[in-house]
Amino acid sequence: MDKWLNSHWFARAVALLLAIMTWMIVNLEAEQTTTPEASQPTFIDSVNLHVKYDTDRYQVVKQQRTVKVALESNNPFYRHNFFPEESWEVYVDATSLGKGTHRVPVQYKGFPDEVKVGIIPNIVEITLEEKKTVEREVSVEKLGQVALGYTAGEPIVKPFRALVRVPESQVNKVAAVKASVDLEGATSAIKTTVPLKVVDKSGNVIQGADVVPLTVEVNIPVTSPFAKVPIKLNLTNELPNGYSLASMGMNVEEVTVYGPKEVIDGIKSNTYPGPEIDLGNITSDRDIELKIPLMDNIVKVEPEYLTVSLKVVPSTTKRLDKIPIRISGLSESMEAKVLSTDGQEMSTIDFDVIGAPVVLSQLRHEDLQVVADVSNMPAGVYEVPLNYIFNQSEYIKTSASAPKKVTIQITNKQR
Repeated sequence: MDKWLNSHWFARAVALLLAIMTWMIVNLEAEQTTTPEASQPTFIDSVNLHVKYDTDRYQVVKQQRTVKVALESNNPFYRHNFFPEESWEVYVDATSLGKGTHRVPVQYKGFPDEVKVGIIPNIVEITLEEKKTVEREVSVEKLGQVALGYTAGEPIVKPFRALVRVPESQVNKVAAVKASVDLEGATSAIKTTVPLKVVDKSGNVIQGADVVPLTVEVNIPVTSPFAKVPIKLNLTNELPNGYSLASMGMNVEEVTVYGPKEVIDGIKSNTYPGPEIDLGNITSDRDIELKIPLMDNIVKVEPEYLTVSLKVVPSTTKRLDKIPIRISGLSESMEAKVLSTDGQEMSTIDFDVIGAPVVLSQLRHEDLQVVADVSNMPAGVYEVPLNYIFNQSEYIKTSASAPKKVTIQITNKQR
C-alpha cells in the first residue's frame, strides 16, 4: 500500500479521476439549469387574425381581429429570435361556409416543425353576410374654386353609372357614388381620371364596399367671361402704284373673346384688333391665313385663325366734282370761310380718286367727307390741311394732284 502511495503514477491516476468527476458534475448542473428554461413559452400579443372566405359572395361583418400566439421550443435559436412576420400566418378558413355566424378553429402556418404553437383563443366566432349589388349614378364632388372670373360648367362623367357590392345589411346605406375633382385655381377645362368612393347619407365613406369600375373619367369645362365682337383687320402700307383692292373678305366677321370680367366689359362695345396685313408687296389675288393676336389680359380668342381673301386689280381714276368742304372745331363765337387762290369764298372742291373700277362705280358723294380742322384757332387767316375721309378707306385713295391744304379765314361773329 505504501508502495502505491509513493508511486507518481498512482498520483497521476487519482488526479485524472478527480478531473473527470469535476467535469461531469459541472455539465450535469448546466443541463439541469437549462432544462427548465426550454419549457418556458414565448408569447406574441395582438397577432392579426386573417379570415379566408368566398369574397365574391360574402363579406365578414363581425370577427375577432387579433389573437395571442404562444411558442415553445428546446432549440435555443427559436427561444432567442423572433420569427419574421412575413414568414408565418394565423388564420381561420371559412371558404366552405355560408352566411350566418360560425365558430371556427384558428389555424396557423409557416412556423418550424420543432416549435410548439398555441393560439389563444383557438376557436373564434365570425359572421358572414351575403353581398348584394346595387346600381348608382356617379356624382361629381367639386373641391375648391376656379380662378376669379371663371365658371365651371356641368361635369361629363364616363361611365356615368357604377355597380356597388356591399353586405346585405348595408344596402340601404349606399346613398351615392362620388368622384372628387379639385378645381382650385383652374383657368382651362379639366380632364382627369379619379377613383370612386361609396358614401352614406351623411357623406361618410362606406368601408369595404366594392365598386365597379374603380375609376371614371371626368371632364369639366371651365370658361371665363366672354363677348362676341366684330374683328377689324390692321392693314399697313398701300398697294404698289397701279393696283387697288376690288374686294376683301374674311371667313368670320366676329370673334368670341374670353378674359377677366373687367376686360370683357370694356371690349363689348368695341371691335377686336385683328392680325396685321402688309399690302406693300401685293400685286395679285391672295388668300392669307393669319393667327388672331391676343390682347393684354385676353385668355383666348375663337377662332384662333382668320382667313382673309384679297382681290387685287389694276387701278383706275375717277373725278369727283363739287365735294363740300366741312369745317370742324370752330368756336361758337367764331365764323369761318374757305378762300380760293384769288381770295373768293368757296365751299366745295374738285379732285381725283384712285381705286378698283367696281369700287369707284359705286362711290357716292355721301360716302366721303373732306374736313378742315380749325380747333383752337383764333381769328385770322390760316393754311389748314385737308382730311379726306372715305367709308371704304381700304379701297380708295386720293390722287397725288388732290389739294392738300386750303386757306381759311376765321373772324369773330358780329353781335
